[in-house]
Amino acid sequence: MGDNLDLITALEGRLKAAVNLSPRGEQRWVMTLRLLYDGHPAGNLSFNLDGYDAGEAEALARNIPHHPGLMREIDEYLWGESD
Repeated sequence: MGDNLDLITALEGRLKAAVNLSPRGEQRWVMTLRLLYDGHPAGNLSFNLDGYDAGEAEALARNIPHHPGLMREIDEYLWGESD
């Protein structure tokens, strides 16, 4: 994957993300999420993915709901820290 990847993925319930994955060098990516709740903008997050090859970065971008660390970051961004 040498170009940007753009996709929309369901996260949980009525929360979705427009995902953009952009290469920034060898094994370096920026993944930007535009969060949407019921189709309305809910915020933006970005993550630096260093040390990922193209396949790993794309797999992460396509499977965000299956990565507890990313989902925790999204939850904390939207609703603050919780116990």
